[in-house]
Amino acid sequence: MTSRPPPDPAPAAPPPRAPTQRPRASRAWLLVLALAVVEIVAHVVTQSRVVPWSDWQAAAARVRAEWREGDVVTSAPHWADPLMRAAVGDLLDVRSAGRADLAPYSRLWQLSIRGHRTPEAPQRAPDHVELVGRVRIERWDLAPEPILYDLVEHVMDAEVALIEGDEARACRPQRGGRPSGGGLGSGPMTPAERHVCDPRRPWLWVGATVEEDLEMLPRRCVWQHPPGEEPVRATYRDVPLGERVVLHAGLWWEHERTMSGGEVDVVVRVDGQEIGRLVHRDGDGWKRIEAAIPEALRGQRGTIDVDVSAPNPHLRTLCWAASTREAAR
Repeated sequence: MTSRPPPDPAPAAPPPRAPTQRPRASRAWLLVLALAVVEIVAHVVTQSRVVPWSDWQAAAARVRAEWREGDVVTSAPHWADPLMRAAVGDLLDVRSAGRADLAPYSRLWQLSIRGHRTPEAPQRAPDHVELVGRVRIERWDLAPEPILYDLVEHVMDAEVALIEGDEARACRPQRGGRPSGGGLGSGPMTPAERHVCDPRRPWLWVGATVEEDLEMLPRRCVWQHPPGEEPVRATYRDVPLGERVVLHAGLWWEHERTMSGGEVDVVVRVDGQEIGRLVHRDGDGWKRIEAAIPEALRGQRGTIDVDVSAPNPHLRTLCWAASTREAAR
């Protein structure tokens, strides 16, 4: 009996081929080329959306030609504000640039691009529209509300005191000297003229400055940082009262945006009678109240107190603007 020979072994599989680098290198070059194309297209699109400086200058010339006393100008969107100021900012003084509202103005001009409109514009069609290049000029004719007495302007005429129980400890008016502070991330500037309440607490003063609110808009206002639960009081005497007190208040944006601070109380009194109270909470921004003057005092002159206090005064950088006015039109 013969045995069968064993079957031939299966042929060995060919060894795997080492991958070549060429396909991967080719894909890498394609990616670099695609990124370059995207960069070029993005650059062209970005440049095409930039409004030429000559358009801003031409629009500014049109506004200057029609400018009247009682006018104010703004920009939209807000980030275009530096361009507007470079073109026509010399028409704005500090009071107009840091205005609390539009009450004292007879006309509002707006220089805008890309279809934006400032939130403070009236909710109606403008009275004048003109397109200069790619800058849109709009103007609203307003019904101004005469300001009888601006408490910010007269802050150095006020008497300021820390209220401690039944006693009032007067703050010392300081005139002259040099302003200090201010700048990016440093909060409002400390003015040369101010009421100094406690040298051991350098932030405890009362005076006029410019503070950026939660929307990073400049506000010319009275810095009146609360000392604690007991208030710091600013007293204005012999004030023409009109029919109402309009008060706005806010905190420095960097302290308010953290949404971690406590409430701040602002109380307005006329001849010792409370007529209005504003409670400011983080997130309120530039907040407004109107307080009616008691009928028996309308048209008279009287004393206005503004008290500011806070249970926890830490970083409660309150600044307010107020005025007495006649009835709203």
